[in-house]
Amino acid sequence: MRRYELVGRHDIRLVTDAPMPVPGPSEVLVRVRACTVCNRSDLAYYHYYGLREHCAQGCYGHEIAGVVESVGAGVTRVSPGQRVFVRTPLTTGYADFALAREISVGALPDSVPFEQGAILQLLPLAVHATRGIRLGDRVAIVGQGPVGLMALRVAALRGASHIAAVDLDDWRLRRSALLGADATHRVDGSAEQLRAVGDGFDVAVDAVGTPTTLNACVGLVRQNGLVVMLGTHHVDTHVTVDLVTWERKGLRVHSSAEPVDVARAEALATAERIAHTRELHLPRILTHTYALDELPKAMERLSASRALYPDAEQAPYDGPPQETLKVAIVP
Repeated sequence: MRRYELVGRHDIRLVTDAPMPVPGPSEVLVRVRACTVCNRSDLAYYHYYGLREHCAQGCYGHEIAGVVESVGAGVTRVSPGQRVFVRTPLTTGYADFALAREISVGALPDSVPFEQGAILQLLPLAVHATRGIRLGDRVAIVGQGPVGLMALRVAALRGASHIAAVDLDDWRLRRSALLGADATHRVDGSAEQLRAVGDGFDVAVDAVGTPTTLNACVGLVRQNGLVVMLGTHHVDTHVTVDLVTWERKGLRVHSSAEPVDVARAEALATAERIAHTRELHLPRILTHTYALDELPKAMERLSASRALYPDAEQAPYDGPPQETLKVAIVP
């Protein structure tokens, strides 16, 4: 089978005779019909492989939709021929087939095309990240890339009374309004402009993952407010915070990580129910589709992003890739 392998910094190679994975107990083999590029993890691994230890440990190509090819012993939730999306696979989705644990596989509605279905990998992540949002909360979401938009949709479903979307890019903010944002704020990424968004929010979600955006969220929330770390700190891995401010405000904080299988299973089960019953506006999040052998071209397009550079470094880009959100790779 065909499979892309990340072998070095800016170095991905297409192998055409890779062995077919074999599902073991509680594992599922999926025929990949689409794999969307993760705008944070995949790009960070591609740009920082060998420079950041964790960039050689994650699964490059983990947002998958496809059809179950075969299952290992003990699998009961899915069966061969079933349409599925995959939360976190064991092997790359930039391939003809990918292997995943059963606990990471969700049922894909028949009405959702595979290219859009791969985006559903973000849904359990957003479900878990927004678990602290309560009915009537005022919520600010900093960063309106794909994961920020998914968090916006789930925050609305949880009953947020007001959602403010914050981003560098006017085009993305127009998408935010279409997906349910009550207010949009165009900023240049500086701490000063982020502070000007306001304060008094019940919840502030950092959907970017930089020192500047995390600290901005501290300023956005009220006393005893909740700060959510949804963006992944792959580039700036060490973040300095003012603990005196955190203590004075009595802040609560949690991340989007699902550290144990119980949390993973709960988030996935909720995501399945939402995907089958609620409008997630997936066509507005998917913007480009490439064939498998065009993966290098897709990586090049998505790499034109300020988010790939440390806060303290002068980036060659002012914002995200132009008019680009999710990019799907189709074998």
